[in-house]
Amino acid sequence: MSSDVVVDIQGLTKRFGPRTVFEDISFQVHRSEVVAVIGPSGAGKSTFIRCINYLHPFEAGRIRVLDHELVGGGGPPSKATLRQIRMQVGMAFQTFNLFPHLTALGNVMLGPMETKRVPASEARDKAMALLTSVGLADRAEAYPRRLSGGEQQRVAICRALAMDPEVMLFDEPTSMLDPEMVGEVLGTIRGLAAQGMTLILVTHEMQFAKEVADTVVVMADGRVVETGPARDVLEHPTSERSRTFLTRVLKPLEAAGDGQASGPGATTALGGDHP
Repeated sequence: MSSDVVVDIQGLTKRFGPRTVFEDISFQVHRSEVVAVIGPSGAGKSTFIRCINYLHPFEAGRIRVLDHELVGGGGPPSKATLRQIRMQVGMAFQTFNLFPHLTALGNVMLGPMETKRVPASEARDKAMALLTSVGLADRAEAYPRRLSGGEQQRVAICRALAMDPEVMLFDEPTSMLDPEMVGEVLGTIRGLAAQGMTLILVTHEMQFAKEVADTVVVMADGRVVETGPARDVLEHPTSERSRTFLTRVLKPLEAAGDGQASGPGATTALGGDHP
């Protein structure tokens, strides 16, 4: 694997019982690349991204993440391998999954203290720096129930970043947010991309994908139907399936009127991806 390839996916196949979610998916993600995975609901996008850090085992294929390999169809990887992958690959979910009994600061401090044995004072300093970077310094002592959805998602992103990951996975991070809160989270992700972090993003934010992603991967009907530079795929798709999907989701944006489709929170009418 080339030294600048940080995630190498080959022949990935996932089934739930007799049902095939997707099969024979292959592509590579390079260091500092931003990859947006798009497609219709039910295409398996969320399941796919969860295979990268083995939150979902898979039936065939392999995934190489940095120096660690996951292989489908055999036994589970060792606990040591999983621990290393999950320390190096951060993830933000559709739901925020914050610990309700901890403040925003406590949520961000917990991982480094528990997993890396970082001293509390050092973990606190780093957590405060991260919260400050996403505009939440004044919310550090607030509990999740006192935070808006956008604030909770930004805390969740900080929690993942506190582990110093080399890759960040985002599983439709704005799908549970009210429209006015979407821009807060997209702004945080945009900042990570500008800093050169490697990002793999399942999203239904088409305008954001066109502006921020280097590569777009279109999943539909259990396979990857197109992949390429973001602007090329989104403006001039070559596969009929991609054209059908993008026509359906982009027409409502165009009909919404000038400005709405190009703002930081521009979105389609797509729902979450299940499974």
